Amino acid sequence: MSATLADGTDLSDRSHYNAVVTIEKAFAINGTPQAIWLALTGDLELGDTSRYEIERAIANDSLSLWIQLQGGIRARLTYKLIPRAEHTEVVATMEPEGIRYAVLRFITIGRADTNYEIALVEGLANLKRAVETAQPA
Repeated sequence: MSATLADGTDLSDRSHYNAVVTIEKAFAINGTPQAIWLALTGDLELGDTSRYEIERAIANDSLSLWIQLQGGIRARLTYKLIPRAEHTEVVATMEPEGIRYAVLRFITIGRADTNYEIALVEGLANLKRAVETAQPA
């Protein structure tokens, strides 16, 4: 069975679905980039290393990694730390890829992305809670 896009493009000979969908969420966290970086990298140390691969890490600035989602879907997950006057803005983006993602997105008419949006928000909320409760008042 071959997969075909609405415009007639045959995907059967492609190893990756090239239409990039970027899901982005941002939180204001009352903490320094250093404190946020420690929380992010500390979580990675506790995680299952077979489920992620660090692509790029710039201490206290940005972290980009490849993660495995349910159903064998691969995604790039990026965190960008932006210092502001009163807080640090943390922007998280997720870019799922591959034919499995394309099929899932087609079958759900794009609604599967809502689950990824929720996952980003929950992850940022957990990061915010971890950083803000660890700092002295």
